[in-house]
Amino acid sequence: MQETNAILSGIKHASLLEASVYACAEVSFPAMKITEPATMITDYMLALACAVFAILTLRLQTPHRAVPIWFLAFLTGSVAALLGGTFHGFKLYFSAGRGKGIWDFTMILIGASAAFMIAGALVSSIGRGDLESVKWIRRGLIVSAAGFVIQKIGWDPHQHLNHNDIYHLIQIAGFWCLYEGVHQLGN
Repeated sequence: MQETNAILSGIKHASLLEASVYACAEVSFPAMKITEPATMITDYMLALACAVFAILTLRLQTPHRAVPIWFLAFLTGSVAALLGGTFHGFKLYFSAGRGKGIWDFTMILIGASAAFMIAGALVSSIGRGDLESVKWIRRGLIVSAAGFVIQKIGWDPHQHLNHNDIYHLIQIAGFWCLYEGVHQLGN
């Protein structure tokens, strides 16, 4: 009788073990929450655009001394947008210190990109308004400034499209104009 009880007990434990393994296999994790999806997406779009402009600038066959500066403007803009999108999309998953670190580095890169844009514009002979390249660079700077103003006034046209999203989309157009100016430098 004791042997039978031991065997039955073993079968119960085996069944419980099987049930536990089966239950663990069925555990699902809730979907990851993205905190600001539109801002994340537009930031990633800006990162991609800047990366493309950086690569295209690097491939230009012109000896103009402004080209490496513009490459750095596009590159730092791309990394800033990539980090910014990651911060906006996943900030719930960062500790306070890590989130602050990512955001601070994003701000440093935005400042570096702006500094490279200003330096690039100056080295590109921005004072010579008759050059086609200068016209494009001026357009890019004006478009970028307009986007910055819209961001700072906080214009939110829709609950799912805020001032940051609008700024990112405008900034893509601004960077495109800047790239067109850089592309014209060799002509």
